[in-house]
Amino acid sequence: MDEIKDLVCPICGEPTSVWYGNARKDKLCREHGAQLKEGIIATDGHGNFIDVKTKKIINKAFYEEKKPEPVKETKNGADELTCIICGEPSNGKHFCLKCYHEYKDHSVDIRITNCRETQIIDRYGNKTIKTKDGRFVRSLSEKIILDYFFDHCTRVVYEKTIPYINEKGENAELHPDFYLFDYDLYIEYNGLTNKSYLKKKDYANKIYQAKGYKVEILDANDIGDIEGTLDRVLEKYKK
Repeated sequence: MDEIKDLVCPICGEPTSVWYGNARKDKLCREHGAQLKEGIIATDGHGNFIDVKTKKIINKAFYEEKKPEPVKETKNGADELTCIICGEPSNGKHFCLKCYHEYKDHSVDIRITNCRETQIIDRYGNKTIKTKDGRFVRSLSEKIILDYFFDHCTRVVYEKTIPYINEKGENAELHPDFYLFDYDLYIEYNGLTNKSYLKKKDYANKIYQAKGYKVEILDANDIGDIEGTLDRVLEKYKK
């Protein structure tokens, strides 16, 4: 019980919420535990808590003055680097093994603050194709779809963030390909056909349905006649 008494919320410093003698594993107090459940705050997978609206880390430690740590040296006398993404020890490399394997095939956008705090802006990467309205997307098919909306003066958000609670009770996010303001409609483009990709897309679709969202699914067959396909979609949901 003494160990439970010593637990405090990493955000505000208040005592950790305890239920029937069991303390929360994330050490949150009752108030912040409720905010996590409601999707007001979220975890980034590296022990930090983030305000979903502002995307800022809200751990108490980030607001306290920190003394610079002395530079450690390896056996070879070189500076011992930590991973520039998660901050974990990286054996003198720029990335730890976990982050290297997770992001090695992506172009990850990272914001670095005060030379020590990092925030992933875009973890999927590879936004290299420019659309007519100046945005960058990840595939030629997505460009074709966005260009249609530009030509038809249709307001659209690319990869809007949708927070939700996963099966483990953790905060998670979906990023549907397109959201149309004026139709209150989400459009997903299934560009691949492998099982793992389609499984993720099917899972995302179930989340949309559970939230009562309207969703249309496009695939490669629709790209060949994007005018006819999206003309029918917009007519179907026209208010």
